[in-house]
Amino acid sequence: MEQEVVVSRSPDVQRAVDELCGKLKRRPSEYHAVIFMAAISYDFNELSQTIKNRFPTSEVIGTSTAGEISPQGFLNDTVVLTTMYSTESKVHGVLVENGSKYPIGNKADIENALQYCGIQCNNPMSGRNAFAITFINGVYNAEETILSNFYSIIGNDNFPLAGGTAGFTGDTPKTFVSYNGKVTQDGAAMLFVKTTCKFDIRQEDIFNPTGKRMLVTASNPIDRTISTLNGLPAQTVYAQQLGVSEKEAAEMTFENPFGRYLNGALHIAALSGFTPDKKIGLFARVVPNSTLEMMHIGDPRQKADETCSGIKSAIPSPKFTLLMTCITRTMAFNRMKIGSEIIRKYNAVFPTFCGFSCYGEQIGRIHCNQTLVSVVIGE
Repeated sequence: MEQEVVVSRSPDVQRAVDELCGKLKRRPSEYHAVIFMAAISYDFNELSQTIKNRFPTSEVIGTSTAGEISPQGFLNDTVVLTTMYSTESKVHGVLVENGSKYPIGNKADIENALQYCGIQCNNPMSGRNAFAITFINGVYNAEETILSNFYSIIGNDNFPLAGGTAGFTGDTPKTFVSYNGKVTQDGAAMLFVKTTCKFDIRQEDIFNPTGKRMLVTASNPIDRTISTLNGLPAQTVYAQQLGVSEKEAAEMTFENPFGRYLNGALHIAALSGFTPDKKIGLFARVVPNSTLEMMHIGDPRQKADETCSGIKSAIPSPKFTLLMTCITRTMAFNRMKIGSEIIRKYNAVFPTFCGFSCYGEQIGRIHCNQTLVSVVIGE
């Protein structure tokens, strides 16, 4: 397994792609997979087609971002491109279109991609030497739908999957993902990898439970809102749990997200804000009659050390690293002035790495927020 990571700051698509390709060591035909992550300021259709034209024999997936990540740091307004060269692996991608309305429409494409890689559906052992990378559009709240559809197809609830929700910057909500030059704003780009190399997929959560629990007494999972907690207006209860006014609570949502109990573990659901009628908006689905835990931020630097140590223990010689981290984490690291320190910790462990700031993270069947999901492949 071999990875290269290259970056361009050129705002012009053609010049950016020329620069990216000029920094690579191998001929374009040698790379098995190409993954790119680009700021929303680029013409994503042109960028996707241009990159695919340069790598006609590679599997190419891409996503728009809310910021990019490379060994240089947490970046903005760039294109980060990474390659995968691996004689020990087979890769194949697929584009899911109309993901919020007709996610089952690409069932045959997903099955064919899995079959090409030699990944068997309805086989509980299919994830021992295979996994999926997913980029899902971030405007239609379709992450859970797309994940459910995929797992109904693969027929293995434990199949490893790591993903990030495509991001954007600015006031216009638009996100893009692409596969082999074709772009969608409502769906997902997926890359399936079957390999004899060791790999590690994990999630880093920088929040700790507080012991304060609330019952969701009324919610709408489709539009991701909570109306009442413990039978009272959701915003009122949230503020009470923090011991502050409702106005003050609106400024404390990042440091105090909700934890949802899923499969016996806590997974973060970030708050998107409060409505005039005191509903709480979320970036993940919460169902009625479920229990939420109030979470509170811990020390991100300590968590990063623990994550890097765990990865190094599982993969002593990392060869490929992809990071998907929530934009709220990136913004918090900037406020705390620890972004450079976090990057130094990654540089100390990984020969190279890349990733992007996203609007949500996927690990296995679960969509969540304000976490880091990593994919690391070794020898």
